Amino acid sequence: MDIEFSTKKLIDNYSSMIFHIALGYLRNKEDAEDLVQEVFINYIKHIKMNNKFTDENHEKYWIIRVTINLCNNQLKTYKKKDKFYSNDETLQEFNFNEDEICLLDCISKLKSKYRDVFELFYIKEFKISEISSILNISESNVKTRLKRARENLKKLLQSGGDNLSERF
Repeated sequence: MDIEFSTKKLIDNYSSMIFHIALGYLRNKEDAEDLVQEVFINYIKHIKMNNKFTDENHEKYWIIRVTINLCNNQLKTYKKKDKFYSNDETLQEFNFNEDEICLLDCISKLKSKYRDVFELFYIKEFKISEISSILNISESNVKTRLKRARENLKKLLQSGGDNLSERF
C-alpha cells in the first residue's frame, strides 16, 4: 500500500512537468506521453537498484535530467532516421500562437547544451543555481550557455526574417 501511495504521489507531482518538458523538445503529443512513461520506468529501475534521493529537490532534479536526456536521445534518433517534424497541430492544440510556434522552432534548432539551459531558465523558470544542480555544471557555465543560447537564438530569428528577434 505504501508503494502504491508513493507511486501515485510521484505521478501526481511530476507527470505534468515531464510531459511539458518532453512536448517542448519533441513537439509531438504522443511521443511526449510515451516519454513520460519511460521516465517513470527509469525512476523505478533507479530505486530498485537501491539508489536513494537526498531530498525532494534531488529527486525532482534527477527526474528533469532524465527527461532531458531521454528527449535528446529521441531527437538524435529522429535526426538519424530523418523523422523529425514540426507538428503545428499539436502545438495549436495547446494554444500556442504563430509567434510562439516560430520561437519554439528556433529553440529546437539550438544545440542541446544551449537549449537545455534556455528552456530550464526561461520556460521552466528555474534559478541559475537550480539549473547548475540539474545539469551538474557550474553556475558560470550556466550563465555562459544562457548568453550563447540568446545570441544563437537571435541569429536564428533574424535569419528567418522574423520580427521576434526584437524581443530578445
